[in-house]
Amino acid sequence: MRLRMLVPLAVGLVASACVAGTPTPAPPTTTTVPQPDRIAAIDAGLPEWNDRVFYEVFVRSFADSDGDGIGDLVGLTERLDHLNDGDPETTTDLGITGIWLMPIFESPSYHGYDVTDYLTVDPDYGTQGDFEAFVRAAHERGIHVILDLVINHTSVEHPWFVEASEPASEKSDWYEFSDTDPRWPGPWGQRVWHPLDERWYYGLFWSGMPDLALTEPGPTNELLFVARHWLDLGVDGFRLDAARHLIEDGPVQEDTLETKQWLTRFRDDLRSTHPDVLIVGEVWSDTQTVAGYVPDSIDLGFEFDLSDAVLTGLERGNAEFLRVATGSASGSYPPGQVATFLSNHDQDRVMSRLDRRWPAAAAAATWLMTSEGVPFVYYGEEVGMRGDKPDENIRTPMPWTDEVGKVGFTSGRPWWQPYPGYAEANVGTQSDDPESLLSHYRDLIGYRTGSNPLRLGTTDIVDSGTAGVFAMVRTHGDERVLVVINLDDEPVSDYALALDQTATAASALGREVAADAGPGYRPVEELAPFESLVIELSPN
Repeated sequence: MRLRMLVPLAVGLVASACVAGTPTPAPPTTTTVPQPDRIAAIDAGLPEWNDRVFYEVFVRSFADSDGDGIGDLVGLTERLDHLNDGDPETTTDLGITGIWLMPIFESPSYHGYDVTDYLTVDPDYGTQGDFEAFVRAAHERGIHVILDLVINHTSVEHPWFVEASEPASEKSDWYEFSDTDPRWPGPWGQRVWHPLDERWYYGLFWSGMPDLALTEPGPTNELLFVARHWLDLGVDGFRLDAARHLIEDGPVQEDTLETKQWLTRFRDDLRSTHPDVLIVGEVWSDTQTVAGYVPDSIDLGFEFDLSDAVLTGLERGNAEFLRVATGSASGSYPPGQVATFLSNHDQDRVMSRLDRRWPAAAAAATWLMTSEGVPFVYYGEEVGMRGDKPDENIRTPMPWTDEVGKVGFTSGRPWWQPYPGYAEANVGTQSDDPESLLSHYRDLIGYRTGSNPLRLGTTDIVDSGTAGVFAMVRTHGDERVLVVINLDDEPVSDYALALDQTATAASALGREVAADAGPGYRPVEELAPFESLVIELSPN
């Protein structure tokens, strides 16, 4: 994907804002984005994944190639051009450079988080050959592939657990068994000890997912074998599910020292044969807890506080949540070593949480693609898919078209009905519309790809002088980019940016801005509701 002559952000926001009855900002101007030099993270002393934008895919819901109503690897491969077509001369792809696949292993459940065979692709999704063809096609486009690896627990139907259920078996120590019921509650008050014959076994999430005893060499060595198997097939890394829950210390079931030590050994062992493997951990907690895992135990941790802060700020029209969370995150991790996101497969989708306000979703996207760290996009967020709990409703088929009931996902009956709203929220409707949310994402990812400050730079929060406006400067060497986002659903004119030095400003994304920047800077007279500006600053 090449960087394009951009239709400014303000255009897309205007169209959506008019639908909501909000004021129209001043006429936009088109700006030319400079071409990127090349992939630069390693030269800047950062890991190469800082040059990437990842995309989370639920294969079951992405694209069905055979009409059985279930998405598959062949369908995903056929749709890769939407994500990145590998052609630097085109502008019709999203431009992502990494894919995270939710579990693809054999499992009795639709979601795959209770595995019965770590070495076999779920037949619903295809064959190992289909998987290998997908990885080749992704790599040809410059896309890295990471797999969801569920190491905390297996399915109760896994042969390991079936064998371990016999007290005299060789695998009896692969899971946590007790002759009496310890009666510890789980971290959120749930039952974690489950009866089996005359014993009890530990399963943090539910009785169908018994936890592996990772203090034992048996399951640990087997998981290392599993990980190497997929790395040898071309996989570039793993997202580790429930990474903070691996090893318990009695009733202490989160963030134990033993868990962190196990993760360190696991990654180091993999790096002895695959030195470039990326390990991303799901440590669903506050910033300080997540940061305690990075970089010693995992490479990247998902930043839940930040994602909640930007969405809460947009819900309430108050930037203070985001200012505090950004400051905390920037000071807690090694430079740029954090996975940023807006939503995932366990959370209500952005468009539902923001009450179907398209301009607010666009503002959230601006934050994601201009912030420090490695951004992850949940499939369908780029077209404004809606969805709220239960989980099936946030994992519905990808809307490729506005076809009633099938949304271009399948020629048959989809495994789960598409979520309402797909008449507007679909790829076909938005793809050729320069004012759409999809075009907004394309432009943002394209600009980020060519911007050293956004991919590699440090972050300084800028006081805006008003509650609803968030501003920050991203800096890399002599290059600086100013990001301004109005989180309020009302226009804002009483703001002034407390820049620490004078500069010449030029619009990179957004409408034309005042050229002279310095203390008290106001790039435009009035920021429209949810308007965002990305501005390049050049030293005077």
